[in-house]
Amino acid sequence: MRNNHFVVACMLLFCITACEAAPRLVYNGDTLEWNKDWIKKQCGTLDISKNIIEVSGIACSRVTPGYIWMQSDETARYIVATDEKGAERAIKVKFDKTIRWDWEDMSGGVYEGKNYLFIGAFGDNEETDGNYSIVWLEEPAIDPENTPEITVTPNQIKYVYPDGKKHNNEALMYDNREQMLYIITKVYYNVCQVFSLPFRTDYGDEEQTLEYVCDLGVRSDLGYSEKNQPYKGFHLVTGADISPDGKYILIKNHNNIVATYSWILLFTREEGESVAETLKRQIHPEPLYCYNYEWQGEAICWLDSTTFYTTSDADDGNPPIYKYTNKYMTDVPAVHSNKNESGKQLVMINNVMYIRSKEGLYTLDGRLMR
Repeated sequence: MRNNHFVVACMLLFCITACEAAPRLVYNGDTLEWNKDWIKKQCGTLDISKNIIEVSGIACSRVTPGYIWMQSDETARYIVATDEKGAERAIKVKFDKTIRWDWEDMSGGVYEGKNYLFIGAFGDNEETDGNYSIVWLEEPAIDPENTPEITVTPNQIKYVYPDGKKHNNEALMYDNREQMLYIITKVYYNVCQVFSLPFRTDYGDEEQTLEYVCDLGVRSDLGYSEKNQPYKGFHLVTGADISPDGKYILIKNHNNIVATYSWILLFTREEGESVAETLKRQIHPEPLYCYNYEWQGEAICWLDSTTFYTTSDADDGNPPIYKYTNKYMTDVPAVHSNKNESGKQLVMINNVMYIRSKEGLYTLDGRLMR
């Protein structure tokens, strides 16, 4: 009985600790202010007996709105789609076994008028593998009245790092404006790094070299506490995503050793900036006050610029799905537009990206629509 009481006390202590708001984050030498514009609620629960376990990456469907794609770093080589309530899968996509394993994140985006899914096959905890790739495929449609299972042979982009070293990664994001992939390393007790690669469909089997973008924060922000506990700065990045209109960037971490030292950072991109420029100018991001620590919380994705989701890859229960909404931006516009110096606009209509100019509406590969 005494042992049981001890176990219960430990569980309560952990829950209390995990549910406390994270302490203020020091980033680039400054203590960041909380962003309190977002509201969090649980919208669903994953039934891992029917769906997928240890979810480490998610992406909102653009072909069939209302569904979320999920991939696992435990269940071999398939992805599933559920609604935001975590209902039984609507579609299961199995992958050819030649594709590299150890998937850690996924993202979605538009390229030349088509919707794609990208999966980061780049996990390497021991930094001994070096065989990294981005798996990509055109997003399949979901039939809500059926639960098909299909097998695909996706493509992959093999890559190496410009420093010639091996890195562990758990975060992947795609920018619709630049059609650029961004990869963020997961580093214990040190600063994580951002790398980029333009997306193309014709890379073939040749290894590509990523471009170094920047560090996230500075190393001086990661000092030990007085009690000599593990670093409490922004390290251990586990997920990231860019809003479909390209305006906002989310980067999240988790620290299972010191649970309260986990944050979601929101970066706001200025007009005309690339993602690299936003991160390089060391803008002070805003940690979201509504975020509470999730055990093995790795998955995050935007629905639109007002809404995003998170879930965890906890395999000891049915993890919740959380929905975050901006309380000051409740109406989602049908078209997100970004005007460049030539007067052209990059717009999203019905989850598809187009170019609008005075001559008409064009697909990204130049076909006139109207």
